[in-house]
Amino acid sequence: MTGSDLKAWRKAIGWTQSHLMTELEVKSRQTVAAWEKTQRLPRLVELAIVALDQVEACRKSTESLEQFTSSSIISLARGLR
Repeated sequence: MTGSDLKAWRKAIGWTQSHLMTELEVKSRQTVAAWEKTQRLPRLVELAIVALDQVEACRKSTESLEQFTSSSIISLARGLR
């Protein structure tokens, strides 16, 4: 995944850089801006984006306003085993 892919994904779901920063618990919006300019995202960031994409898909499909947290995602994952 490239930085331009990240930017396109973020815009497609209607998020700002600040929103993504909050969701990934990154301390600086400039970090997100730097990722969006890079040719290749760090693997950990790429995996986090994949997870966020799945969470967003679940939110849309269930029309739930529930706020997912890292602990609730872990609980859901354990339930799927």
